[in-house]
Amino acid sequence: MHGNTPDSLMEQIFGVKKPVMGMVHFPPLPGSPLYDTAGGIQKIRDTALRDAEALAEAGFDGFSFSNEGDRPYLSSVDKTTVAVMSAVISEVSSQFKKPFGLSVLADPEAAIAIGTATGADYVRIFLSWVFVGDWGIVDPCAGALQRFRRNFGGMGMKVFANISGHTEPLGNRSIRDIAAGAVKFGLADAVCLAGTTAGSPISEDDLTEARKGAHGAPVIAGTGVSLDNVDRMMLLSDGVIMGTSIKIDGDTFNPIDSGKARQFMTRAREFRKTLS
Repeated sequence: MHGNTPDSLMEQIFGVKKPVMGMVHFPPLPGSPLYDTAGGIQKIRDTALRDAEALAEAGFDGFSFSNEGDRPYLSSVDKTTVAVMSAVISEVSSQFKKPFGLSVLADPEAAIAIGTATGADYVRIFLSWVFVGDWGIVDPCAGALQRFRRNFGGMGMKVFANISGHTEPLGNRSIRDIAAGAVKFGLADAVCLAGTTAGSPISEDDLTEARKGAHGAPVIAGTGVSLDNVDRMMLLSDGVIMGTSIKIDGDTFNPIDSGKARQFMTRAREFRKTLS
């Protein structure tokens, strides 16, 4: 895929095979229904910095930012979301010097814009095929998104294309074929799978089938990775993005539990040693 193997692409970005990306979930942003007016933007900064620090101290290989608190999600976010996410991501990423990426729920064009402006290493977006989810029809146009990325100067930033999770693909197309289409025709640099919601597990069969269709692109496990299944998920994937299982009480919207984060990365590093 574009001259890389899964290992070489992930090592190019993260400096390690099978990297672990920790989620930095933003609390509700200005304008969203659950926004904390009293806490304001400073609370958003403080929350992101706190969780990023916990991830960095635990040894995570990179960050993945997301406006997780902006429930219910919009397919076209407003300018405030773009501005606040850009400012906070720039501030946090500059302090920790870790590879990072981001997603914007559920606006792939906004993700590309923020990612390009902040110097992100990757964006995680729906890129191709058609899905249905809680926020309605997810109908990305890979042609328009890749042209927007190019015209905005973001071609150095990789695209991790969501091919499952939080939604149901329309039609009876297999996960293998959706992965193939995302890479071969959508020009995705990697494909990312997820469970039915944040923190929910991914089918091992789906990971296996996605690899068959991904034309050599990395396959990333995007939800449901925990201390109990980290060995298996890292074996089947080329990297993992995780957050919920290391949160206090296993709640996606709680702060990161520093002890759980350290325990998870100790286990992940031990597993990686068995592969070398």
